[in-house]
This record gives sequence, C-alpha cells and structure tokens, in this order.
Amino acid sequence: MIAILYDLLYVIPLSLLAVAAGAPYFGGPENVIFLHAIAMAVVGVCMVLKHWKNRMKFLIPGTILVLCTGVILMKEPEERAEFLWQNQWILWVVLTAIGCFFAGLLVAKVRMARRIMAVGILVFLILFMTLWTLPDKAAVALALLLFILVVVDEIQHYWDKSGYTDAKGHMVSVAPFLLALCIVVYLLPAPDHPYDWNFVVRLWERASSYVKLTSRWFHGADEDYEGVIGFSDEHHFWIGLKKKDQEMMTLSGGTNVGQVVYLSGKVLDTFDGRQWTAQNETVARDRMLDTLETVSAVTQYDPDYVRNYLWRVELKIRYEEFNTKYFFTPLKSILGREKLGEAGFYQQGGDLLATNKLGYGTEYTLSFLRLNQQHVGFQTFLQEAQAPTKETWEMVREKYEPLDFFKEDGYVKNEGTSYEDYQDYIERIQKYYLPETHVSEQVQEYLDQLFDGAKSDLEKLSRIENLLSSYQYSTHPGELPSDVQTPEDFLDYFLLESQTGYCSHFATAFVLLARSQGIPARYVQGFYVPKQDQEAVIVTSSMAHAWPEVYIKGVGWLPYEPTPGKKYSFAWAFKVKSDGSGPSAPMSHDEGEEEIDQDLLLQEEKETVHIKWRVILIPAGLVLAFLVAFLLIDLALVKAWYRKLSDAEKFQVTCKKSLKVLSLMGWEMEQGETLEEFARRVGKKVPKSMLGFLEQYEFLLYAGKLPGNRERAAAEKELEGLLDRLKTIKGKWFFWYRYQIFRMEAGKKQMLVNGSDKT
Repeated sequence: MIAILYDLLYVIPLSLLAVAAGAPYFGGPENVIFLHAIAMAVVGVCMVLKHWKNRMKFLIPGTILVLCTGVILMKEPEERAEFLWQNQWILWVVLTAIGCFFAGLLVAKVRMARRIMAVGILVFLILFMTLWTLPDKAAVALALLLFILVVVDEIQHYWDKSGYTDAKGHMVSVAPFLLALCIVVYLLPAPDHPYDWNFVVRLWERASSYVKLTSRWFHGADEDYEGVIGFSDEHHFWIGLKKKDQEMMTLSGGTNVGQVVYLSGKVLDTFDGRQWTAQNETVARDRMLDTLETVSAVTQYDPDYVRNYLWRVELKIRYEEFNTKYFFTPLKSILGREKLGEAGFYQQGGDLLATNKLGYGTEYTLSFLRLNQQHVGFQTFLQEAQAPTKETWEMVREKYEPLDFFKEDGYVKNEGTSYEDYQDYIERIQKYYLPETHVSEQVQEYLDQLFDGAKSDLEKLSRIENLLSSYQYSTHPGELPSDVQTPEDFLDYFLLESQTGYCSHFATAFVLLARSQGIPARYVQGFYVPKQDQEAVIVTSSMAHAWPEVYIKGVGWLPYEPTPGKKYSFAWAFKVKSDGSGPSAPMSHDEGEEEIDQDLLLQEEKETVHIKWRVILIPAGLVLAFLVAFLLIDLALVKAWYRKLSDAEKFQVTCKKSLKVLSLMGWEMEQGETLEEFARRVGKKVPKSMLGFLEQYEFLLYAGKLPGNRERAAAEKELEGLLDRLKTIKGKWFFWYRYQIFRMEAGKKQMLVNGSDKT
C-alpha cells in the first residue's frame, strides 16, 4: 500500500498540473473540474493495471473502450466524423493523463528525474511570476507541492535515521501536511499582475531605446515603415516589396473577435496618380462619429435586434518592436481614456494620433463593433437604412458616453459628437472623399459592361470587388510607367494593361472606381491580422496591408477587400422575432402552402424513439458482449492452466476450492483447529461423503503423502457435491460464486516441496 501511495504523490499532482496547463488548448468544456475528473479516472485505471495482480483488471479499460466504441457507432455514419472532431479533447486529456502517469512513475523511481523536475518547476514559477502573466493559483499550488515533495525527499535521503527507516513510508506520512500547506497557498490572495521589476524594466527600455536610436541614425528614420507592405505616412508604389517578419504588435481578445481583424492606422484621401497623401487634417472626432452613425442607423432600423448587425468585442494591443505616432484600431471603435490609458491622443482626419511617440511596451485596450457584413440581412439593412434622426442620435450618444477627446486641459465628455457635429462630418466626407474623378473612354466602356444590369450602388461595389479579386497578385509588379501621372492614367494602366499588383494597387483602383460612380471612398493603411479565434496573435510587419473603405449614406464607413486571396466570408445567424414580424423576421411561406402531413410527423416521432433506444442498446449490447467474451476467454485460460497441473497439484487446488465453498456456506476453520477436528464439526451438518478430501489433505500437509489420480478424482467429485449444496443456499447468485471458486489460484504455480504447501 505504501508503494501505491508513494507513486500517487507524484502522479496525481503532475496529471492535474498538465491538464490545467493544457486546458486552453484541448478545446474542451470551460469547466476545468470536469477535465481533472477524467484525468483522475484515467490515473486510477492505470494504477489498477499496475498493482492488481489479476486478469480481471483488464475488464475496466476494456469496458470503457467498448462503451466509447458503442457511443461512436450509435451515431449516423455522416455524423461520426464531426462527433469525433468535436470530442477529440477527451483523447487529449486521456493521453495527457497517461503520459503524466508514466512520468510520475519515472520521477518516483529515479532520483535524478526528481531533481530535474524540481529545478524546472522552480525556474518556470520564477519566470511566470516575474516576467509573464500569472498562472492559475491552483497550478501554482500543484507545482509548489511537487517542488516541496522533492525537497523533503532529498532531506530524507541525506538524513541518518534509526528505527523506522523506510523513506517511502516517511514521505507518505508527511504528505498530508504538505498538501495542507499547498491548500493554504491556494487560499491566500494573489496579485492580479506579476511583479513589475520596474527598475529592471526601466534599464532595459533605456538601453533598448539607445540601441534603436543608434540604428535609426545609420538606417534612416522611416525604417519601421518604408518597404513593408501597406503602411506608411504617405504611400507611393514600389517596384518590389521587402517581406519582413519583424514583430510589431501583440493582439489579444476573446473568441468573438472573428477570423480577421483590420487594424486601421492611416487614412489617405488624395491620389495624384503615383502616390496617396492626406489633405484632411481636421481635428475632430471623426472615428467616434462614424461609430455613432452606424449604431444609430441599426438602432433606428431594428432596435430590438441590434446584435444581428453589430457585436461588441474587447481587444487588447501591445506594441513590441515598433515605434509610431499612430494608435491602430479597428473600424467602429469605441474609444475612451479608461481604455487608452494615460497616453495623450487626438483625432485628425480620421487618424488616431498620440501626443507623444509610442514605442515598445505601449499597451491599450478598446471596444469595437464587429460588423455582420456578409449576412444577407445586413445587405438588406444597407439598402433600406435611413439617415439617423436627431432623437435616435442623441439617445445612442448618451448611451455610449465616450471619453475620447484629448485637450490640454483634460478630457471633455461627449464634446464634438452632437447631431450638428454629425452634419459637419457628412460635409467633410463629401469634400475630402468624393473629389471629382474622371475615367478615360476605354475605362468607361469597360465599366459600362461591368455595371450592366446593376440596380444599386451596393451591387456596383460588389462587382468592382469581384473584378479586382480576379486579377493577379504579385509583390514585384514592377515600377509604374513614367507616363502614369494622373488617377485616370493609373486606371488605364492597371485595368487595361497590367491587372497585376499588390494590396496598394487593388485598394487604389477600388477607391477611384467607387468615386467615379459618385460613392465616397478612402484609402486605408494598417494591418490585416488573421486571428482565427486564437487568444493572442503576434502581428508582424508582413501583415501590413492597404484596403478601401466606402461611405454608405446614413450608415457609415464599410471595408471592402479587393486584394486577391484576402477576402474572407463569415456571418453569424440572425435571431428572429417570435411573432415573425419586422425586419428580423424570416421569409414567410405562401398562403397556399399545403398542410403538414400528420402521418409524416408520426413517422418522425417513431424514428426519434427508435434512435433513443439505439442510444441505449448499442453501447449496452457491446459492453455485454465484451463481458461475456472476456469471461469465456478467462474460463478457457483457467481450464488450460488446470489441465497442465499434476494430480497432486490438482488435488491441492480442489481442496482449497472445497474449503472456500464451506466458508461460503458458513463453515470457517477456527483458530488452532485441525483439519480432523474441523471435519468432525462440519460432519454434523454436511454429509461425510463430501468431506473425505479433508483427511487426504491432512495427510498431504503433515505426513507429506502425495495424492494420486484416485484421490484427485474423489476430491473433484466431493467439490461438485458441495457446489450443489451451495446452489440451494445462494440461489440466483450461485453462478457468480461458482465462477469465483472456479478460477481460484488461476495463474499461480503450486509447489509441493518435502510435503509442504507453498504458493
């Protein structure tokens, strides 16, 4: 028992710690206790397999495997793959627990393995609690328990002891006290953040800043931007792009952030044919006005189901090897001082700028409204939405109460977001983002064919996006010809000749084509971050990107993606009103639709009942079949073992079985009682013809007289008689008792040495 408990001292904490660390990656339920329960069940099965010296131990894992197989088989063939994929986390937990079981046995057996584990735990605890995010308190307590176990074991090893010197026994005896200590550690309050080591951080940042300043002195002030896809203060086209993977930012957020996040940095409005610049330098809250306009439009259109169109998401951004004056934020952000921290900021021409340059370690959080733009219901909303009324605007504005405007004398609530400010904002859009844009006759003919049959501006935008997406993407498209000097020249060259480029070419062409159709559009630079529902993503310089945004009257700015290979499609389901009315209602059926076939409903109900029975019968049937097969194989092995014994060994086994039967009937040998005395006492109730084996057994044990074939056969006949009497006593449970008696001593070799019985 001591050996089992000693193994568990290392196996259980290791398993719990590994499952706690792997829980975010298993993809299982959020309740970690459930994962720990599965891991402990697996550890229990492994301990049974290791320490129980009986073939019956294989019934436990075998039954579990057969039961799981039955659960899988009860699924329809087309559902099995999805079912296995959704529940693969169970396999990962099981494999983790099995791996930790063997690791725990290794640690328990090999002293050097224990020492290596203790050093590793100490190093990672120090790193986590000083440099990285704090681990879970339970994980810290488990790691501390393992570390203390190794320390105590080392003390035991070098401690000269007298009396009871079993080291494993000592470890098991002190384990409850160590466990209590770790429980106290778990219950003690912990800080929300790691120790900041401010003086070390300051030294590191100062040294890092000097290194970067020196590097910029030799390599130029614009090294963070120039030659990297998409982002710069003023954009012109490059012959080729430098693909870098410098770590710029870390973006983290929940699973609702979506598959891709567009981080907007610089908005450009003027294109001269060769490069983009920004003429709009108005210091106003244009980003917040855009967010309020979209929310007001949705609220006015479908006030009960705003989440069908917009989903509020939290996002955290940290700058790494990046120095810039820009805050990078998604479209429809809700900005506030409590989000962006103490860094001063202001809005200029649609950009969010810092009053002081931002660099390594800058962190800020924000909320933004994710658009359900690919949903057909959202497209209907875009076609039917009306400009927000003043009443709706003021209601939404009061609800959000953003604090995002920086002034020298502080932050002013809601300044610059009145309905009148909104009207001025619309005028700025027309002025800066819808300049007069001409196209050549050849491009106009090209567009006439493209827009043939288009019924709305939205359909035109969709056709432009699809057209450009069909062109060829290249990071080395070559230099723009020298005769390209105007926007008109650019469209002629790109649409009619080249049809090749990178994101800047496609975004530029989209903006110019949209403006040529009287639709306000702008060129945006930032980062295209494929998040794929990950908790955190490293944003590298290779993710820098340019894309167009289009202003939909009364709704706000919407992003489009004309760059080949970049567009993604995702939409969440619309919720509908229970009465089936309003914009969120599903499409109704025709009034002449046939009535529902009641016989069909009855048939479906029967099929449902049949499926429920199958859910029970398939796993239960497989488990029963496995148990029967296992027991039959076990009996066959016992019979094969028995046949190989000598007559004397068979006689010995039979005598022990007969004594077990007498015990089940209520006849136990008393202390100091001989077999002859036991036979006289039992013979008063049991026929003596069934007790002859006792005399022969006594001759074997005390006189060393080996029985022969005749004595063995007589003993077997007497055993059958005793079993018949047991059957009348135990009734329906007799077969279970018979099975237990039948397999007594199975797998053990009987040794008769000098008349002695040794097993």
